[in-house]
Amino acid sequence: MEPKKDKWINDILNSIEGIKQAEPSPFLYAKIQHRLTATTTPVYVSARSIWLAIASFALLLLLNWRIINRQDASVKDNAADLSTVVSDMQLYPSTNQPYDLWSGQNY
Repeated sequence: MEPKKDKWINDILNSIEGIKQAEPSPFLYAKIQHRLTATTTPVYVSARSIWLAIASFALLLLLNWRIINRQDASVKDNAADLSTVVSDMQLYPSTNQPYDLWSGQNY
């Protein structure tokens, strides 16, 4: 089985011996240079597309601004609620804390 497989591999590898390297057309480089330097027609974007892009960007900014403001308001509400819970349950931080763990009123 091995010699048969080796023969098959060698036949495939030897099949590329007669292949010559492809040669490009003598004017290929000149054609490419001409296409690169040729003047292209300008592309115009419709006014509707521009206004649509501006409106989309403005909507994105507005939504981001609303989300940021909503998060700030919820943080303030949470701080007020936390102070209420602490005072109701008399959960006062100890005075010997090595770090400033409490941002509210110290008793």
